[in-house]
Order: sequence, then structure tokens, then C-alpha cells
Amino acid sequence: MYLLIRYPSDILVEAVALAKGKNRIRVAIAGFPDTLELRRSGEHWFTETGQLVEFEFLMTDSPITEAAPPGKAARGSSAARSAALHRATSVC
Repeated sequence: MYLLIRYPSDILVEAVALAKGKNRIRVAIAGFPDTLELRRSGEHWFTETGQLVEFEFLMTDSPITEAAPPGKAARGSSAARSAALHRATSVC
């Protein structure tokens, strides 16, 4: 799953979820050589160093009816992706 992680300083990073448990999620962040494990405490998610983070996801109201052929990534403008962002503070 593709997601965006927002740090308290309003830094936004792109990430891919590699594994998820009830209170943990391991992500690969664009531009970083190592993976990062985030942990949930109550309703909030934290980095390994205790920084609070929030998740943002790309959402759509219409069902996906067509898949891109193998090797062809879906393309879209940053403005379109930004308009589709939906903020979430927890991952189920």
C-alpha cells in the first residue's frame, strides 16, 4: 500500500507499507536505505524515536475497474494526487 507520512514539522514523505500488525507497521520510505517501524500507542502512531506521525492516503470515490498492464505505472499529476489526499490518524 502506498501512503504518505507526515511528521510534526510538516515534513511529508512517501512510503510503501511492507508489513502490518495490530500495533506496528514497517514501511520503506523513498530516499532512505533502511526500513522504518512505526508503532501505535492508543490512537496515535510513533516512530522508533518517539516522534508522532500521521498517515495520508490516496482515496477515490469510484471503484477501480481497470488495471494497468504489467510494467506500466499509473500516471497522474501531483495536483491530482494532492486533491485526492484524505487525512487519517490511524491505520486499521
